[in-house]
Amino acid sequence: MKKIALIGDSSMLYMPYVSNYEKVLVDNNADYSIINWDRFQMENFDKENKYRDQKIGHRRNFIDYYKYSRFVIKKLSKTKYDKVIVFGIPLSFFLKGFLLKNYKRRYIIDIRDYHKILKVFNTSKLIENSLFTVISSPKYKEWLPKNDRYEINYNTKIKNKESLKPAIVNYKKNTFNISYIGATRDYDINTEFIKNLKNKEKYNIYFHGEGDINKDIKNYLITNNIKNVKLTGRYYREDEDKLYHTSDLINVLRYNDGINNKTALPNRLYNTVLHGKPMLAFKGTFLAEIINDYNLGLVVESFDEIDKDIENYFKGFNIDEYNLGRCNLIQDIIRENHKFIRNLEEFIYI
Repeated sequence: MKKIALIGDSSMLYMPYVSNYEKVLVDNNADYSIINWDRFQMENFDKENKYRDQKIGHRRNFIDYYKYSRFVIKKLSKTKYDKVIVFGIPLSFFLKGFLLKNYKRRYIIDIRDYHKILKVFNTSKLIENSLFTVISSPKYKEWLPKNDRYEINYNTKIKNKESLKPAIVNYKKNTFNISYIGATRDYDINTEFIKNLKNKEKYNIYFHGEGDINKDIKNYLITNNIKNVKLTGRYYREDEDKLYHTSDLINVLRYNDGINNKTALPNRLYNTVLHGKPMLAFKGTFLAEIINDYNLGLVVESFDEIDKDIENYFKGFNIDEYNLGRCNLIQDIIRENHKFIRNLEEFIYI
């Protein structure tokens, strides 16, 4: 069996999509290794396959990426991997020359986000010479080069509609719990949302998870004397079921002001559908289109009357229509993910 390297640019906690590949590789008895950049220094250190620098956290600069890419190239040259899978646009930029020289048609690029480096990085040649390129949202085709070998891999392990947890939506409650669950981001839209529900006893607003905006949100709450918002910080995966179970509406808010926000599909979409809770989104994003098309929650154009919007949504909530939308979305996702698996298996054996 040929040796395959999976190359990521963060700690494994922040690359859950790698497990989508691992499952297929394990099922096919593939010989593989994961090389990653443990930015948060939260993993058991393996100097052969894990890279660390002097910083801790998400933010890195051009020089940091360059140094990591040298580590990767040295590792690939030493171990002589037959095929490689590279995660992310920035890392692909730094490995482009090495991949084109040594792995033509023997590599996969996996793209989960837009990155500003695309302003100076023409990916056409890199994508053209990959066996195929994986994207996590079909809308990414709008800003990527035209190519007929894009494969979609939605970041969910849901196997069938029977895997969905029963939808428990108590829409006659007097108090609603609105939760953000995951790595926190999008400060502007979340503070605007908080401002319009500030200290309203009918709403408890939670931020479960940690990210770059936690400290800023905390300061905003203190400065504005806001009492109905709680930041609970990092949570363990085993606690996720409880966090969803105790929520009535899941906050997936993001403005439509950037390419990523407009075209990406966050992990919270799949987790929320799995747990049977409606979502709250902002109009103008692909995520909002999905929520509207499959009847999965409330999409708003502004927060001016958000209190009434939420109240009216729950008054008119139809559990049957909601469950039908969940099932239809999952069936569409599973169909695309099966196609991804078939192509990955072909990559393993060629």
